[in-house]
Amino acid sequence: MTGVADRIRVGVFFGSRSVEHEVSVITAMQAMAALPADRFVPVPVYIAKSGAWYTGEELLELERYRDVERLIAASTRVTMRPDPGGGGELTEVDARRGLLGGSARTVARFDVAMPLVHGSNGEDGTLQGLFELAALPYCGCDVAAAAVSMDKRLSRTTLRGAGIPVLDDVMVSRQRWLDSADAVCAELAQQPGFPLYVKPRRLGSSIGVARVEGDAQLRNALEVAFGYDTSVLAEPAQDGSIEINCSVLGWGDDLQVSVCEQPVSSGTLSYADKYLSGAKGKSGVKTPAGGMKNSQRIIPAPISESLTRRIQDTALSAFRAIGAAGVTRVDFLVSPERDSFVVNELNTLPGSLSFYLWEASGMRFDELLTRLIEMAMARHREQQATTSSIDTWLLTGRPA
Repeated sequence: MTGVADRIRVGVFFGSRSVEHEVSVITAMQAMAALPADRFVPVPVYIAKSGAWYTGEELLELERYRDVERLIAASTRVTMRPDPGGGGELTEVDARRGLLGGSARTVARFDVAMPLVHGSNGEDGTLQGLFELAALPYCGCDVAAAAVSMDKRLSRTTLRGAGIPVLDDVMVSRQRWLDSADAVCAELAQQPGFPLYVKPRRLGSSIGVARVEGDAQLRNALEVAFGYDTSVLAEPAQDGSIEINCSVLGWGDDLQVSVCEQPVSSGTLSYADKYLSGAKGKSGVKTPAGGMKNSQRIIPAPISESLTRRIQDTALSAFRAIGAAGVTRVDFLVSPERDSFVVNELNTLPGSLSFYLWEASGMRFDELLTRLIEMAMARHREQQATTSSIDTWLLTGRPA
């Protein structure tokens, strides 16, 4: 095996102040277990629900997260500089005095970041912005693509502008709800009308999402959704439609698309349906493999070849439209009777990185991770070759 000094150190960031915190832990455990050991060294960076950062070998063991307080106590609290001089160094933090006095002790460092924080404070572009400031290579979407995809209203506006079919929706702000709840309920009953779905504008994993059949359910569904976001979307239910998903991998013009899957359930998959099955995945980590029970998906999806190709082509177009990079799962609502579909949403950081779709497409999980890291480093080299400042100091008129 290649020595540690010769391998690429991958900073795997996970957890964070997100309602998808535990799902992020699962994805990170799967990814770190599957990283090719001859090329990469995982450097775990666990972001606690408080927002504090921790690192240490203990964070590689999933079982230890059953007692997260003890795990944190055994780990080292760290931070990193948000400027290009930091070089991916993780420096120790003293809980009593902040950074250790004198020269802060470097406890770990990484060469490339792999942000695996699902949802807010991670998937939404915030971590990506930190890595941009620090001039560090990182996997996945850049700040703009991550932010747009996380915001259902912005992503639909972008896709609609690219000629891609999406659902119409009605957006309501929390302040308007607080000011005139009765009027909001009356308006949503008319448009989009029942049955409808209520969902937070910037959230995933079915958290805060509810199907509403009539007036009696609407108020409660809105109250719950507004607990998770400052804006909520209401959209017409697509009864008779089925969900079909596929994944896109790549960057720039070098893109490829996976086989399609059909998640199977008796209704909207809940958070527990998706993540709490306890199956053992191919990554070797005893977790909900691929983010949902294996019995809850059909791969490949039982749809015609022509419909499959159209969905895959549209997934590629949607990926390009938001300027995505890395791996993204594109979720569709398909009406088999009408042979039509709409893009429901794009997940630029899908559960388990959609490795199960790529394995079904002939690419192992370790190969997928290698591709993501290689893309991150290639994008970084290209960005470093791009001018971001000019050698002039306008205040004096002299060269800097």
